[in-house]
Amino acid sequence: MKSLTVKSGLLSALSTLVNREFTVHDLTEAYLNDPACLHSSKKAARQFVYRNMLRLIDNGNLTRVVVEGGWPLYRLTPQFFTKSSKPSVLTPTVSTPEAPPIKAPTSKNNPRQNLQERLNQHKLEMLSAMGETEEYDAICSEMPDLRDDVQPLYNQSRDKCSKLLGRVKALESLLARETGLAQ
Repeated sequence: MKSLTVKSGLLSALSTLVNREFTVHDLTEAYLNDPACLHSSKKAARQFVYRNMLRLIDNGNLTRVVVEGGWPLYRLTPQFFTKSSKPSVLTPTVSTPEAPPIKAPTSKNNPRQNLQERLNQHKLEMLSAMGETEEYDAICSEMPDLRDDVQPLYNQSRDKCSKLLGRVKALESLLARETGLAQ
């Protein structure tokens, strides 16, 4: 089992929802009401909460409860509460909200490494945006009544994917060109 780091504000919000089922909205509201919340806008907070919920599901700390119709419900698993041989499965940390666009530490010694790190970061963000787009598409398929609400989010996520793909291609071209010049 991998260790998972959760921001202290979100961890505190999760602790208020122990032993009950909750929606993404419930957790977002609990997170926004927490003094350790790092987000000022509801949209950014919801996106942050949802991304972390997906990480918790992948790690086995959160499970989706099957319901017919309505918003999906989630519940913390017993694994969330158990301590492993490490200090804890969830380690609260405090960091700055939504980091600005990637500013890799500039090293005059190895700019190629900086470009490669930047490329890897953009690829990771692109995969995340693609997953988000796929989830919105799945939601529209499962719940057509929500299409009007989900469509703007889907479009925004798809646009983000396109921009990130452009950045990835630019960095790959630059790195390929540098490789050609170095030979």
